[in-house]
Amino acid sequence: MQLTTEELRNLLAEKDREIAELKHQSGAPEDNWKATYDIISSLEKYKTEEVLFYAAQILGEEMGSKNMAIYTVANREYARLYSSTSLEARKLGNSIKYVAMGELYDELKAGRIYVNESNDENRPALAHAIYAEEDIRVILMFWDVSKEKHGVSPVKRLTVIETLLQKTLLHASRYMSNFRRKNYLEGTNVLNEDTFRVLLKAFLEAKERGLTECALVEFEMGYRDYKSISLQAACKIRLTDYMGVLNGGNFYILLANTDIKSAEIVQGRFQAIGFKTILKDVQYKDL
Repeated sequence: MQLTTEELRNLLAEKDREIAELKHQSGAPEDNWKATYDIISSLEKYKTEEVLFYAAQILGEEMGSKNMAIYTVANREYARLYSSTSLEARKLGNSIKYVAMGELYDELKAGRIYVNESNDENRPALAHAIYAEEDIRVILMFWDVSKEKHGVSPVKRLTVIETLLQKTLLHASRYMSNFRRKNYLEGTNVLNEDTFRVLLKAFLEAKERGLTECALVEFEMGYRDYKSISLQAACKIRLTDYMGVLNGGNFYILLANTDIKSAEIVQGRFQAIGFKTILKDVQYKDL
């Protein structure tokens, strides 16, 4: 699901107004912000399920950061890593209890950009939250930033960029939150084949570009069907993992933000409840 032509036209018109105002506020050369605007607008070419992957890459480039991560909020206490540009950017792990992060959380809760003034190596250089009404929905973390880009401070630069990207990121976050229930096979929590293939391709391509980790687990079904398998397997995976079918009804699970070592641990859980599985080495170009 991508933005309609009318939605895109309205969004770009609003961005034109915003960038004009922000260029005036920042005092940076107009050509610099036009280049930024053009790069950020390039996110519109991606499918909605791809946006949060490539936003990490684009935000990192625009902030002069090689180590950038995007977390999406799972509930009012925890956020899950969605995409990142490096191993360093993933140092806090796949799941963070953001409400327990002290000063960082206090700043995000107050709607301000967190600045790591103490140079704490366990905190990002900058962090910013994107809100939907009263709730934090997306957290942006930059572990390093350039001080010499566009002729403005990193904080002001991030304010400009986040303003331009806010609606796009929120739209993508909401879309992914509702992705499952709109595409389930009837009576199950299993994605239909067409939808699962699209999602898997997006994850695998992002993985190849170094923007995420993921693993695909194939189940030996035996006499079972995907409905019965999914009921047992669901309790052994996270809310951010995806169950689906491919190749005419064979059952698979996509483990998001999971490396091979962690995937093997999950396989052990499946084995403990009687399932044989294999890790599939699939390239997005094969789908």
